[in-house]
Amino acid sequence: MSFTLAGVTRRYTVPGDRPWRRVVRTALDGLDLEVPAGRDLAVVGASGSGKSTLLRVLLALEAPEAGTVRFRGEVVTPRRPGALRRAVGVVAQDPGSSLDPRLPVGASLREPLECAGVPGDHGERVAELLDAVGLDPAVADRRPAAFSGGERQRIALARALATRPAVLVADEPFSAVDPTTRRRLVTLVGHLARASGTRLLLVSHDLGIAQRLCADVAVLAAGRVVETGPIDDVLARPSADATRALLDAVLGVEVP
Repeated sequence: MSFTLAGVTRRYTVPGDRPWRRVVRTALDGLDLEVPAGRDLAVVGASGSGKSTLLRVLLALEAPEAGTVRFRGEVVTPRRPGALRRAVGVVAQDPGSSLDPRLPVGASLREPLECAGVPGDHGERVAELLDAVGLDPAVADRRPAAFSGGERQRIALARALATRPAVLVADEPFSAVDPTTRRRLVTLVGHLARASGTRLLLVSHDLGIAQRLCADVAVLAAGRVVETGPIDDVLARPSADATRALLDAVLGVEVP
């Protein structure tokens, strides 16, 4: 995977307590994070800890005010994403935000292949992707509205994997589905990532899912990484207050 973020700061101007007032909110505060190649990483933290902003900066969708983001040693920015766009597939929290409601799902699956310059009509690859996520290839002519939320998330996963990316970035991909569908999707993501050799960068508030899918974890609080390491070790012996608070919320007891 090989992402490196050094001293990354990202601020936003947001409305204050009066209509005419504006305040500056720091989403990332000099954040440092190393994501080595060959490892799957879960980024966890409470709401407002900076997880979503971290993803936007890491994917070169937004530029930080300070610091650098590197992918495979190369500095990436929104203007110069380099190899990042070709090497990374993204699954959003809400599949409605990544699937065009006007397009049949087959066309949505062809789109990343066409953008990547992959030759051919891609019909065989579309059928292969739908089958891989447990859907009948015959549904390629249907539009997203014809599918359930869980099915749309499967299609979004297929789309993210269309170009056989080196890294799959998943932003809370299971939060909008029911528990039964969530279990099936977690199993599916783990299976597809292992089968394709794709590394996983998972953003989640669910420690159980994070532990099931990833070997390493980074815990965010107030825009900084406060704890990182092998996920089994971090959860067994948390050292940061933010990690203990997350475990406390899961277990319902105070973690010492």
